[in-house]
Amino acid sequence: MSTTDSWSDFENLRHTVKHNTVDKLKQILTGFNEECSTVFHKSGRKQDLIERIVQQLENWRQANNIDKWTKAKAILYQVRSTGMYTRSLMPGAMTSQSLPSVPSAAYSAASTTVRGSFGAMPSGRYDPYAPPRIPPPPNTSAGSSAVSKPGKINEHCLNSVPPTHNAGVRFKPSPFFRVDQAVSGIVECPESTSSTDRKQQTLTFTLTSEQLTKVNSTTAKFQLRLYCTSNTFYSSGFRASTAACPIEFPPTCEVRVNGAQLTTNLKGLKKKPGTAPPADLGRTVRMTAQNRVEMVYVNSQQPVQPKKFYLIVMLVEVTTVEQLVDKLKKGKFRDREDIVAQMIKTSNEDDDIVAGSQKMSLKCPLSFMRVKTPCRSILCPHPQCFDATSWFSCMEQTTTWLCPVCEKVLDYENLIVDGYFDQILKDTPESVEDVIVESDGQWHTSDNKFGSASWMALHPATAPSQPSPPRGPSPASVDEEAAAKAHARKNVEILVLDSDDEDEGRVKEELSDSYPMNTLSSPASNSLFPAAARQPRGGDVIDLTADSDEEEEEPQPQPSPVPRSSLEKRKAPSGAPSPTEQIWKKSRVDSV
Repeated sequence: MSTTDSWSDFENLRHTVKHNTVDKLKQILTGFNEECSTVFHKSGRKQDLIERIVQQLENWRQANNIDKWTKAKAILYQVRSTGMYTRSLMPGAMTSQSLPSVPSAAYSAASTTVRGSFGAMPSGRYDPYAPPRIPPPPNTSAGSSAVSKPGKINEHCLNSVPPTHNAGVRFKPSPFFRVDQAVSGIVECPESTSSTDRKQQTLTFTLTSEQLTKVNSTTAKFQLRLYCTSNTFYSSGFRASTAACPIEFPPTCEVRVNGAQLTTNLKGLKKKPGTAPPADLGRTVRMTAQNRVEMVYVNSQQPVQPKKFYLIVMLVEVTTVEQLVDKLKKGKFRDREDIVAQMIKTSNEDDDIVAGSQKMSLKCPLSFMRVKTPCRSILCPHPQCFDATSWFSCMEQTTTWLCPVCEKVLDYENLIVDGYFDQILKDTPESVEDVIVESDGQWHTSDNKFGSASWMALHPATAPSQPSPPRGPSPASVDEEAAAKAHARKNVEILVLDSDDEDEGRVKEELSDSYPMNTLSSPASNSLFPAAARQPRGGDVIDLTADSDEEEEEPQPQPSPVPRSSLEKRKAPSGAPSPTEQIWKKSRVDSV
């Protein structure tokens, strides 16, 4: 191959370096250090990693170092296609197929054997960024069967290798779950680059007889839980991180166990790893057959941060909320005297600050119900407590470990049952919702009806003032009110809102108080009375339908008022028809 052909794709590869993620750039630098004898650091920003790789490529081209460029080109292609650097896949690496056939005992005892497949043990310098490798099960047959076949290593390891207690990954401890042993191996989930980049990973496991005995045990409650973390907290390979990892599932994922979808909470709080509990596999697990766990996920987080995730199934011993509260009552109870002494000591620490009284609620800030088991952290300075059952129930679902009063992260090992708060609950009825706490530890209600013994001796209860009964109305005011109502009934005004022009004057005339009695009994007698008698009183009747031309007409003389005795005599019989019934019926029909 000529020199020109060796450097023909140099520009193309140099420009594609910037398209790699940070993890891939670190893999490239690892390959350079192992294959090309460089000493690059893998820390720093993404742009710094890109500049180191590109600058080294430029130096090799200027020196026309074809050997180094050939190795670097193979590393770039390998990382682009597989996402990681593996020394055994480099061109010219020795494989187990090229080794002479040796007995199984000699093969396993040799320490200088070169790795022949993806899952075999490396011989020389190992790769800290390679995925977890599980050695094949021991086999005393021919040497050819001791070497695992390429492409079958994951399924072979998960199904054949018995799980060990040391799973290679350690999760943060929880009061609800105690990890007993690993049931499956660790499976790496490739990173998803966007919300449309759908990824899927599968994990299989089979329960042993020992695990079945523990799952079916009645003395202790064992469960199978699915744990997951990301490469932010866990690094695979032989230099795996030993720090405790929080539980972190992909932001958008779906888990199926033997084809049944899990409905448990996998997300937790947004962008807060460690707030989701391990997923309970529940009754979907097969006790005797092989189990299959599938996780489908995309990267819906904005801004996009590609991550690798690691799945593993653990056998855990579960502690219920009731057991934790009972344990707290028996082992972490603090007497009232100790709490009061601590309060007095705190108030006397600074002479320049005078502590005053403060109101303390007897309701839990989580459940808003009266506290049953007063609990708080011994490191919290406030006397306010929360209910232990409510707090553990919330933490079981979303493990934030926050104090609901001061919102500080607390350790469940520092929780105590407050005897001072508990005594207040015993000395007050259910109707009391809050009390006032003094700086010296004395407490009382706002009305001093309930309080500590020393406070009640100096501050007796104050009787609430009784409101005076309302006075009844006097006879004089009753008579005045009756007279006012009678006068209001007399001055009733009739407002005609009819907009029909036909027989409008006749209707108003008949509704007037001055209309004679005989007109109510006979419509034909209307012609016997003059027109002046049929005019309404201006002060009693307001015509809202009159035109502006009619308003300019001279007012008609008002008729003399009719005595009240005559008005009472002109009451129409209850069964007689209305004299205007035919008129308004006729006007309505004509208008339609």
